[in-house]
Amino acid sequence: MALYQTSVLKKYLKQQDTEIVNKAYKKYTKYFLNPTIQENIRNSKEEQFQATFLTESYL
Repeated sequence: MALYQTSVLKKYLKQQDTEIVNKAYKKYTKYFLNPTIQENIRNSKEEQFQATFLTESYL
């Protein structure tokens, strides 16, 4: 069973500003697909990474 009805999902997806979504996705991929950052994430404790994530997500 789906969490949301398809019609509800389509309604809200149509309301999204694609330019803003694309900009946010580029920012996400630039950070999280960076091999150096991926390695740092793997080697960090969760608490250490949470602080970094919060500061990086606002830049």
